[in-house]
Amino acid sequence: MPSIWSLLLLTIFMPRHDFHVSIAQVDYKQQSLQMTLRVFTEDLEDRLEEQSGLDLDLGTPTEHEKAPELIAEYLREVLAFEADGMELPMRYIGLEVEYELSYLYLEFPCVEPPKELLVRNQIFFDSFEDQSNIVNVKVGEELRSAFLSPGEGETILEF
Repeated sequence: MPSIWSLLLLTIFMPRHDFHVSIAQVDYKQQSLQMTLRVFTEDLEDRLEEQSGLDLDLGTPTEHEKAPELIAEYLREVLAFEADGMELPMRYIGLEVEYELSYLYLEFPCVEPPKELLVRNQIFFDSFEDQSNIVNVKVGEELRSAFLSPGEGETILEF
């Protein structure tokens, strides 16, 4: 039977999750690309705290007041859409935290449904070598998907 100290050491040094992935669902609605991006809360918090030096406590009553600003700033660095050759501005809407997952809500105004969409999602590429980012985009009845990884952080989807 293992001692309490052995169990404690195992839990301290065990990673909380063994894989690094984000999943984005993007829907063209009401003249915009509306995105829900799911990431591990721990990864988002660690990345932002490392960059800012602040204790953010995402999704808790003690969440730092600068958290929304820091999240939006980071997302502008790592996410982008270009519709038919024109870069779309990003609007950060908010965050919901459910246990281990954070749901980030964003909007990219786009007057016309895109025929060609450059998708860039490089979230956490600077943190994890094994990071994978899946982006599913639905325009009308057409669904296209992109699988992005370090070294291939962007692709073009055609509708």
